[in-house]
Amino acid sequence: MSISKNSISNLQHDLFDRLKNITKDNAYLMDVLSNLLNISSDAMYRRMRGEKLLNLEELIKICLHFNISLDEIIGIKKQSLQFNYVPLDLREPEIYKLYMKSLLNSFSDLSKADDKEVFYTAVDIPMFHFLPYVELTLFKVFSWSNSTGAFQGKYGEFCNLIKDDELLDIYKQQTAVYNAIPSVEIWTEGTFDAILRSIDYYYQSGYFSNADEALLLCHQLLEMVAKINKWSNRGFKDELSTKIPYKLYLSDMELENNYVILRRGEMISCIIKLYTINSMSTIDPDFCNESMKWISNTMKKSILISGGLQKESFKFFNHLTQKIRHLIEQIENTKKQHSSTSPLY
Repeated sequence: MSISKNSISNLQHDLFDRLKNITKDNAYLMDVLSNLLNISSDAMYRRMRGEKLLNLEELIKICLHFNISLDEIIGIKKQSLQFNYVPLDLREPEIYKLYMKSLLNSFSDLSKADDKEVFYTAVDIPMFHFLPYVELTLFKVFSWSNSTGAFQGKYGEFCNLIKDDELLDIYKQQTAVYNAIPSVEIWTEGTFDAILRSIDYYYQSGYFSNADEALLLCHQLLEMVAKINKWSNRGFKDELSTKIPYKLYLSDMELENNYVILRRGEMISCIIKLYTINSMSTIDPDFCNESMKWISNTMKKSILISGGLQKESFKFFNHLTQKIRHLIEQIENTKKQHSSTSPLY
């Protein structure tokens, strides 16, 4: 079945109308599109007025840049979904760096938007809270790598293998980007337990060269909790002079999905966390909108403890602190006694 030139022109017109609604700034949109397609402003105007049709390469570039599905533009409805997934094998550290760079690019692009927000359903601690603490971040990656069979050595050996200045710079940039994006996180009482169980398991299984390595991770967790507590009490992230909203919800129900939703204006993309480190993502509008509805409904059933409920907030963060201090106490006892104990969590 052939498609008329007029039909293609109408689709192109609808695409540019949608981009205008997203950006709310025609001059900015013109600059972005001209640079993206490497054409003059006059050539871009002719495309936006429908005097010249976009070619396939130009259409793909625009859709990829603004996270818009080609199927959505054409109006195709199907039951199958397309996800982006990058296999990770930490026997090749460069692959992990490429993955982190890709993630950094996605969030950096989002941070530049005027209307933006990130939503987390935190089955475990959102990755961005780890990144200011290098040893803790590397432990998270190490435990994932060990569980997949990619690395079987000790934690310190893994750090020596993967850590370099380039990776640390990526962590630093990702931290700055996250701090510039308004965020909504939904936690449960068990969100923190996974990392505590992991430290306990690898300590008792002999993957640390000494107890001090495990204790350092615990003390970094204490710093993390104090930082998140500060953000929660204020209702804002405090690394920048501009107040960036931070909302923390506490759910009584266990979360069934570990989702990250990126909202840029009316555009929504969804990242599904896999195996604590890796992830797959989609921009399918039906799936993303349904996921956003689920998150919104979960928020309604949860308690907003940031920026208001001081009693609930104090109880929650005090409970987290006590869990960490309990683990510290147990590790210090085994350090003194040179004997193992039963699992703590």
